[in-house]
Amino acid sequence: MSADPPPSSLKDLEARLAEARRRAGLEQEGSGAKPSDPPPSSSLGMAMRVGIELTVGIAFGGALGWYLDSWFGTTPILLLLFFVLGTAAGLLNVMRLGRQINAPDRK
Repeated sequence: MSADPPPSSLKDLEARLAEARRRAGLEQEGSGAKPSDPPPSSSLGMAMRVGIELTVGIAFGGALGWYLDSWFGTTPILLLLFFVLGTAAGLLNVMRLGRQINAPDRK
């Protein structure tokens, strides 16, 4: 513990944080990149995300429909309904991802 009083200025705090980020390599001097900017994504990562989004939507919808069918005793009806809803949700997520990927190109 030191006898120095804590700094009360927000500007001083911002300057100290910026210096700590610079020393840690999180931010370079003079760069326009902000720490909140997301890193660029690779093509393989985006392709895997598209596949996972679609697969999870279909699998979750099918599993939920199968569980509800076994619970209510309605054999194929809810399975088919939730399979279609899961597929629609997966495709909607893929479309949102496509818009997100293409958003920087529109600016």
